[in-house]
Amino acid sequence: MKIKPLVIVMICVFMAIGCATLTPLEEAQQLLVSDDYDSALKILTEMLKADSESVTVLRQLGIVYYKKENYDQAIDYFNQVLSRKPDDGGTILYLGLVYELQENEDQAIQAYQRYTEVAPLSSTKKKIEIRLKSLVAKRMTRLAKQALVAEAAGNYPQTEPNTVAVMYFDNSSSNPELEPLRKGLTDLLISDLSQVKSLKVVERTRMQKLLQEMELAEQSIIDAETAPRTGRLLGAAQVVKGNFTSLSESGLMLNATCSQIETSQIDQTEPLQGPQVELFEMEKALVFSILDTMGISITPEEEAAIQKRPTENFMAFMAYSRGIDLVDRGDYAAASQAFSQAVELDPGFSQAEETLSDVEEINMAPAVISAEPEAAVEQVEAVAASETPAAAAPTTGMAAAPNALAEVDAIVSKDFIPQPAAAGAAPIQNQGQTRGGGSDQQSPAATATASRKISIDISWEQ
Repeated sequence: MKIKPLVIVMICVFMAIGCATLTPLEEAQQLLVSDDYDSALKILTEMLKADSESVTVLRQLGIVYYKKENYDQAIDYFNQVLSRKPDDGGTILYLGLVYELQENEDQAIQAYQRYTEVAPLSSTKKKIEIRLKSLVAKRMTRLAKQALVAEAAGNYPQTEPNTVAVMYFDNSSSNPELEPLRKGLTDLLISDLSQVKSLKVVERTRMQKLLQEMELAEQSIIDAETAPRTGRLLGAAQVVKGNFTSLSESGLMLNATCSQIETSQIDQTEPLQGPQVELFEMEKALVFSILDTMGISITPEEEAAIQKRPTENFMAFMAYSRGIDLVDRGDYAAASQAFSQAVELDPGFSQAEETLSDVEEINMAPAVISAEPEAAVEQVEAVAASETPAAAAPTTGMAAAPNALAEVDAIVSKDFIPQPAAAGAAPIQNQGQTRGGGSDQQSPAATATASRKISIDISWEQ
């Protein structure tokens, strides 16, 4: 008689893992998460007495005071961190947030600019770049209002030599489809003139904010009176104003003037004309003509930088120009489509691609660009938290369980399994571990315990 004995081996292993106490820093962090700021502050203060140079403790103290809305204290601790670790990204961002909440735009801008310089390339960095642009725009609006108030009192900003403001070009053609060129061409001129180190060029965004405050932003023509006034309010010593007109179905003519604010002298550049596809050649020639009119010499390096073209595709540039105008109007969804079209027409149009990335980020996280800091806090704080190192994970207690189980598994395999077999293990479950702090819960520092039961069934035939 053939006997087929079934050998069943039942192994029950019980493991009790106890006395897993959180470190003081871990406990403070848990208390911070549970909004028990006073208890966290007490622990961190005692830790600082033991180690007054601890960057981690100083940073956490700053965060606690930030959460408690004691912003002056938070700033003090964040600055102590940065004096020891200047490139600490999380601390820089928390500092920027505090300045925002104090309505200190200039300091907040400095902090965010500092972050973009030290932060690694990432999607989170993009959020801060967008927030920075929003704050800069907000600051420019404030400066525009201040300039108009000063003008009413008979005061104007002091002009600086070699400072130039480029007004939007006028569309003197009868073709409304060319209207986007008003801002696109101006944007291109500003970009090229900014390559000259001896020349200070007023940012297009700053001019746009001033025109909005003057209620001139949507006017298609900036007249001979408006242009010098605008330049004077911007603190520019010289103003470039121009227009374009269509010569034929596909032809363009560019004209520009350079006006001296103090003397009211107006110099006319040579008219430039050619087919639409030669717009960029004409624009470069116009830049050099403007520089000659101003009597500004440039280096070979500056000339080479000016000669670089963002695209060779006229239609791609038109789509990009439409996107600029749509951004000014706050229509980011339509602007995204325009910039996408520009990239589709010319995949090498890097400026359009970068602007598209900015607009898409705004669409995904509109709070980032919100003018009010309270609306952007959550977004910026999330980035700051991601840049802030967490406390080291405990090396005892629950964290040690996987290693312990691996050791048991090795023993079981060695001593009880003589040949290949099918094995199943019961799932591991936490029992009795509690984090957080309500009245019915254990404290974060409470001892954590757990038990494990491993059941292994082994069978084979002889």
